Amino acid sequence: MPVSSSPISPFLKWAGGKSQLLDSIVGCLPESFGTYFEPFLGGGALFFRLASMGRVRRAVLSDLNKDLINCYVVVRDELDALISRLEYYQKYVGAKDFFYEVARPSFNKIRLKTGLEGDVEKAALLIYLNKTCFNGLYRVNSKGEFNVPWGRYESPALYDEEHLKAVSRALDRRLVEIMCCDYREAVKSARAGDLVYFDPPYQPLSRTSSFTQYTPDSFSQDDQRALAETFRELDRRGCMVVMSNSYCPLVEGLYRDYISKGQFRVAMAARAISCLGDGRGRIPEYIIFNYPPPCQQ
Repeated sequence: MPVSSSPISPFLKWAGGKSQLLDSIVGCLPESFGTYFEPFLGGGALFFRLASMGRVRRAVLSDLNKDLINCYVVVRDELDALISRLEYYQKYVGAKDFFYEVARPSFNKIRLKTGLEGDVEKAALLIYLNKTCFNGLYRVNSKGEFNVPWGRYESPALYDEEHLKAVSRALDRRLVEIMCCDYREAVKSARAGDLVYFDPPYQPLSRTSSFTQYTPDSFSQDDQRALAETFRELDRRGCMVVMSNSYCPLVEGLYRDYISKGQFRVAMAARAISCLGDGRGRIPEYIIFNYPPPCQQ
């Protein structure tokens, strides 16, 4: 991909977003790599940073959240139609009644009945809700219905046309594959020399700190252990693997062999989203990788 004239940022706010850790993560990456894989895509902050720098030749981007992946596909393939719908919804960004009586129920009706990809209206409604709901959260209840309350923002901008055009170019289908699947499925084609970045739902540091409802399923300790096995499998294939996760005993134990070789960094970040919208503060987070630290390469 060509270098962008200005950095491309995520077009959605997403729980677990890595905007604050980007410099630390980029500083841990190898100078060159083959295909870039990001199986827990979310807001895609690292992908967009690398794309802006011209460091992505090919990419496989994936997430289990069908609504999120639909939004990426629409931004890539149906941008003009999406902008037209966002222009309409921009008129209602400060309308609480519209949020509860029109936007949220319409989104739930569409998301439970339509297919996976290419639904412009569903993508426009997701962006509207993301920009106007409380803290930009994505959460569904046991029925699979989006249920985040109104965010009380006065006049948020739903979109910037030039920004969305830059995002769409970065997602060029000739270079980027977008998938809705489990992380294990997403990395099946990863080969020696490819770079895989894992940004899983973090291991919670307390009973109230977890927010893993990007899908109806949570990410348990067993899931963390399974991810560690996939990390090692990719290592054996010759892939370069990077992961960010909580700075906690479970993660330390799962990746002790890499940590003991100095193949990690600890970065400080403020959590952008918490369950109650408070509890923000700078906390340490692990960045773990399977190759010699950049200063030793």
